[in-house]
Amino acid sequence: MIPPKDHAFLKDAGVAAVYGPGTHIPSAAADILALLRRRQAA
Repeated sequence: MIPPKDHAFLKDAGVAAVYGPGTHIPSAAADILALLRRRQAA
């Protein structure tokens, strides 16, 4: 598990998203697909 205090560091380093315990898997999957589509379009 990544502590919330480290989320900003990871995002600044280029991580597109951070998901923690209790994340709704279908929602996370939809977010990841959207991120991939945006990267393909760029």
